[in-house]
Amino acid sequence: MTREEFKALRLKLGCETRRELAEQMGISKGAIEHWEYGRRPLPAWAQKLIRCLYAVKLAEKELGLRK
Repeated sequence: MTREEFKALRLKLGCETRRELAEQMGISKGAIEHWEYGRRPLPAWAQKLIRCLYAVKLAEKELGLRK
């Protein structure tokens, strides 16, 4: 996953700020910034976690649990 794809998923999750995503992932805002700016490689666990968060959002929407 590229940093651009990571940022696009953050925005699709409805997280307008890095802080919002950091809270959902249980990590620091600084880690998100490092990944999105390309200062540090995006770890595999973070890629999996953001994909899972997005899958849950889609499932909730499909089940009518989220608008």
